[in-house]
Amino acid sequence: MERPCLSRRHALLLPATAAGVGGLAACAPEDQGFGTAEPLRADDGAIPLSEVPENASTLVNFGGQQPFVLLVRGSGDELAAYSGYCTHNGCALRQEEQELDCPCHGSRFDAANGEVLVGPATRQLPTVEIVVEDDEIRRVL
Repeated sequence: MERPCLSRRHALLLPATAAGVGGLAACAPEDQGFGTAEPLRADDGAIPLSEVPENASTLVNFGGQQPFVLLVRGSGDELAAYSGYCTHNGCALRQEEQELDCPCHGSRFDAANGEVLVGPATRQLPTVEIVVEDDEIRRVL
């Protein structure tokens, strides 16, 4: 059974029992906040443009430090990219249709432009530099 990530306030209220430790394990670093919706993986540092649907937003794991990037594709190679991490506390976001949700504190972002829809986050998602070469998308580091 999948458990939601606990806020720090609720985690402190848990007794030091096996149930309490199990509740905190749901927020372990390997959880990444994506639940069952896995981001596309760019294992060699690039992802084919054809794997990113037109007129949609897609989370991509480019690997390395802070690997998650939200790619917003219009038509053709019209692309924008934003950080896949909440600007409130740095938690990895999960995509829910046209929104990105933060499993840690409930912030929500517009998946089309990275703007904050619901706080506690107050800043939109920062842009990430990408390039399209030979029909592959690469993150510029």
